[in-house]
Amino acid sequence: MSIQSLQQDLAYALSRYFHLHKRRDEPAWARLLISSAFGLFFPTFFISLAVVFGRVNVGLSTLLFSYAMGLFIAFSIHCFYRAFERLVPEPTLQRLNRGELKAGVFFAVVPIAIMLLSFWIFIQLARVLTEVEIRNTPFDSTRAIGQFLFISLVFALIGTYLAWQAAKRRSLQLQATEAQLLRMQAQIEPHFLFNSLAAVQSLIDPAPERAKQMLEHFTDYLRASLQTLRAEVCTLEQELQAVQSYLGLMQIRMNERLSFEIEATTEARQAMLLPLLLQPLVENAINHGLESKPDGGHLRISASVADSALTIQVLDNGLGLAAPKHRARHGNGLALKNIRERLAARYDDGAALDLDLTDTGCCATLRLPLEKDLPQP
Repeated sequence: MSIQSLQQDLAYALSRYFHLHKRRDEPAWARLLISSAFGLFFPTFFISLAVVFGRVNVGLSTLLFSYAMGLFIAFSIHCFYRAFERLVPEPTLQRLNRGELKAGVFFAVVPIAIMLLSFWIFIQLARVLTEVEIRNTPFDSTRAIGQFLFISLVFALIGTYLAWQAAKRRSLQLQATEAQLLRMQAQIEPHFLFNSLAAVQSLIDPAPERAKQMLEHFTDYLRASLQTLRAEVCTLEQELQAVQSYLGLMQIRMNERLSFEIEATTEARQAMLLPLLLQPLVENAINHGLESKPDGGHLRISASVADSALTIQVLDNGLGLAAPKHRARHGNGLALKNIRERLAARYDDGAALDLDLTDTGCCATLRLPLEKDLPQP
């Protein structure tokens, strides 16, 4: 492994270190190295203060004892947060990561509490194992405890402020991503609208009944899609209404070569999500999998809720892996990239989009944390 690769792994771990994640895909050694750095930094800081202001002579035994204690405290905090991540539901972790007032109190108070507890445990263990009387600890006097808590609180407040600034930057990044999406959508929509109107016009004389049906689906699609485009968040039911109108329109356009079904539980339909997450997946299934297939095919959309997560699947029996041989997949990767960027900006790693291409079709799976409402950027 190259030095550059190690640096990238360490930078990635550092970017995720101060956030709660149920799934940890960064290298374990990088996280442990960061915790060790904190464990060595704080004893160095406190010893430096003692030497400068207290005129204390520090020997080798004091240094070793202080660094051992710092590592013990750092890894105690590390283990607590990892256990907390694994035990607490994902929506709770996401709320804490957003940096609200309760989250600020949590991240300020918990480290100090664990620090005091692990400090006391370490002192007791050291006294039992070494049989040496340890003095000059923060527990020896009220003044020492006050100084220790004050300095710890200052560091906690600084960390909370930096986390708030990072959350603010992520919010601005999300707004920029959403604005870019709307600009792209504004460029894509006219092409679809003009093509649909042209298809309706071409059917007026030879097949007026089909033209009427297509115009009805077209109107329903416009009504549903415009409602979701104007909202910061929407329900899955609203997304499904727009998608159903779109599929009805495509069904007439493909001369009945397309069949589809939508299955979603009541709880899933009420779930909140970002608009325009589902429709690009459906459009990809039509454009790259089913429309190019001579016999057409079937598309199935399913949505359910389990373990505080919303799972949406878009499954088609189209060309699958053979699609590039029949049609260039221009735009497919861009649509998926935009969805993943929006998911990362809004949910961090609490959401995921997986694409499974086979010889018999494609399955896109979208997983989102279940929330009654989503935070506004």
